[in-house]
Amino acid sequence: MESKDFDLSLEQQFEMKRMRDAAQKMSREQALELLMQASRLLMIKTNVVRNLANSSSVKSLG
Repeated sequence: MESKDFDLSLEQQFEMKRMRDAAQKMSREQALELLMQASRLLMIKTNVVRNLANSSSVKSLG
């Protein structure tokens, strides 16, 4: 993978700015809850990608 593969698109950069601005207006508790939800979603995404990769590699073997 190249380093540019890790760069955010313009749309993603804009969304990050929106999230930063919104987080600054939140209470600490709200920001922590948002962080926990985002962390959970990232873990779910990792599981989905892993399961898709495993199932596609199993199918290619069969």
